[in-house]
Amino acid sequence: MLSLAPVASAVAAPTQLELHRLGGSVFLLCWTLEASPFGKPSIALTGGGRRLAAASISLGLRDGRERLAVAFRASGQDGIVATLSDHGPQGDVSATFDPALVHGLADPKEILTDLAPQARLALANALLRAWPPLFGLSTLPNYLSFLRQFLLLLFPKPAAMQPSAVLVEGQWLCETIVPADFTGLQTASRLDSAGLTRLDLKSRVGVADRSGKRELHLVMDEPPVRGGGLLILQSERSLAVRSLPGRQVAPSLGRWWAGKAASRDGLRNWVVEQLAGLSEQGRLLAVEMQRRVPLAVQHVRRNDDLPAAELDLAVCNRAGLLIGGWLRDPDELLEEVLLHRGAGEPIAMLSRLQRFPVRLPTGEEGETRAATGFAGFASDYAAGAPVLQPRCEIKLRSGTTLTLRPPVQPADAATIRARALSAIPPQYLTAAMLEETLAPILASCQEELSENRPEPTVKAFGRSPIRPKASVVIPLYRVYDFLRVQVAAFAGDPWFTENAELIYVLDSPEHEAEVAHLLGGLHLAYGLPMQLVAMRRNGGFSAACNAGALQARGEALALVNSDVIPAGNGWLPELIAKLDRQRRVGAVGPKLLYDDGSLQHAGLFFKRDSKGTWLNHHYFKGMPGSYAPANVERPVPGVTGACIVMPRELFDELGGFDESYVIGDYEDSDLCLKIRRAGFGIVYAPGVELYHLERQSISRSVDYTRGAASQHNAWLQTRRWDAQIEALMLAFETSAVEPALPEPVPSAPDLVPRFTFRRATAA
Repeated sequence: MLSLAPVASAVAAPTQLELHRLGGSVFLLCWTLEASPFGKPSIALTGGGRRLAAASISLGLRDGRERLAVAFRASGQDGIVATLSDHGPQGDVSATFDPALVHGLADPKEILTDLAPQARLALANALLRAWPPLFGLSTLPNYLSFLRQFLLLLFPKPAAMQPSAVLVEGQWLCETIVPADFTGLQTASRLDSAGLTRLDLKSRVGVADRSGKRELHLVMDEPPVRGGGLLILQSERSLAVRSLPGRQVAPSLGRWWAGKAASRDGLRNWVVEQLAGLSEQGRLLAVEMQRRVPLAVQHVRRNDDLPAAELDLAVCNRAGLLIGGWLRDPDELLEEVLLHRGAGEPIAMLSRLQRFPVRLPTGEEGETRAATGFAGFASDYAAGAPVLQPRCEIKLRSGTTLTLRPPVQPADAATIRARALSAIPPQYLTAAMLEETLAPILASCQEELSENRPEPTVKAFGRSPIRPKASVVIPLYRVYDFLRVQVAAFAGDPWFTENAELIYVLDSPEHEAEVAHLLGGLHLAYGLPMQLVAMRRNGGFSAACNAGALQARGEALALVNSDVIPAGNGWLPELIAKLDRQRRVGAVGPKLLYDDGSLQHAGLFFKRDSKGTWLNHHYFKGMPGSYAPANVERPVPGVTGACIVMPRELFDELGGFDESYVIGDYEDSDLCLKIRRAGFGIVYAPGVELYHLERQSISRSVDYTRGAASQHNAWLQTRRWDAQIEALMLAFETSAVEPALPEPVPSAPDLVPRFTFRRATAA
């Protein structure tokens, strides 16, 4: 029994006054009152002439009365006055007591006596969440003992937390059954001899079954060998206590996945999210499990006029999820499109869908029928986890639901990029579609490809000049037809052989042995030293050029396409001579000719299309090479990346080519705009002629959809540089004076990632 302090004085004393020691110098004062119609009463504690810090809650009793529970710390006061306010017309009621006379530990059974069920939950929340940090109770042995007894009175025989599967990084998947009113985990704590510890647990609460029970899944640390302790799980309206057993043999994830998770896509997707959030190993394991035990593909294909639909695209990365497919709804019954996820409410997608016309085969030879294609992006899906088979539902106004699930989707960034580029036919793409639907996932793909790109290998053929005056960087991708002619032209140029280093960058690593053999043979045939920088994974034009530039040692950097052939010797020193830091000339480009002698490039300029997007154009393209206006050396807005010469130091300062442009297109004009923003001009030098067999390599890219990739890059350039290009072109059209470009408007980070250009130390 508790030894209560005698009450020295009490005016209109309430029904019951009890004092309990929770631990150390922390006490709990319980004042039981008749229900009052005059408002909510409160208690103030004073001792030694000052007010004591206290925390109180109101607890309802089964008989309708009310109990005020006040936790406080007594610091040696021998007489504490408790004043009850707002209890009725008689005014304040006070009582005086001495905590020093309470020696025994609080009895949980006595405290819980007569409390209504909801009051028990409220008191448990205070004992577990609010009061321990407020009064320093989390590690007090007496309090921990009291709290354990308290919880075991509420849950006399707590069920054990059962391990379901071993994950990665020392994490286990565990599960238990909770009551129907346990709708979501708010806080979780572990109670053992070491203390009361708040846990940050990832959880998923399932739908209540027919018996009113729910499954609760948790990701937890692997239990210690000895185990022990209690796991306290709190939701908004419910409390669950589970015992924590010691370490035991837990099922493998593969076994669990093939069994319980085999047909439960919501639970599978949630586990995928948890695995991906743990580590790269977890992400790879999630991909493996989904491919090992795929879910059944679901679609609705019909040749009549009833609603039909198919989901054939659902690619996911850190930006979110891009879905695509088609639907037929002749009678306009569509009400909503719901995208289901691992936990939480489905995402309503109808307002996010971009729609366009498509034709579907009917099964009869050559016959098609009209349908609506769609693509939509959900940034708030799966936190970037690689969910490979998300479930989508088409809700009709008739009450019918069509369930859609795609085949297993790709998980690697390059394939996701290729699928995204084909999500919307190029002829239907608009700036809004790009910005809202495609750009976020493409930007994330580019960023991921840049971050995870392995270091290239470098192979030297012969010895390059010790101190080259120029470095010529040439990217290669799947087209090697012109290498013999190009190397022969370089080898026949005395200045080139004495002063330039030649760096080829292979962006199709599957051909490394073939290309190395070819370059080795050319070196033996012509004696021209060269290097082969072999990318370990395809990264696109910008990444390949940047990788080659990192190996460059020359003061001047020439970026040249593999299908560019010099018309004569001395082309490189003549272009380098145009660079002048004092005159602020930062880049120079030559005249480029088609093989029939007509003009391919005489400088680059910008012009808006009918949608307001800035496109790149070449002056006098298609005109004869002798066309007089094309043979005037002059400043130009930009030059093509097929052959651009600039100081290597400036290329480094500007960060090289921006790798957020997809595959290849517009990164050269972006570089020119950065050169101008830095205060340098760009010169077209028609006295230097080279032949350019345009786009022989980029068209070989397996994921290069000419319209979609090019439209995305044009949109990206416009979004980033719109005002600057406007000012630049106005100045070129109205004045001979080259303008200085203002800073570009900052772009949204989720759409336009920035990449760091890192220079390697030359060996």
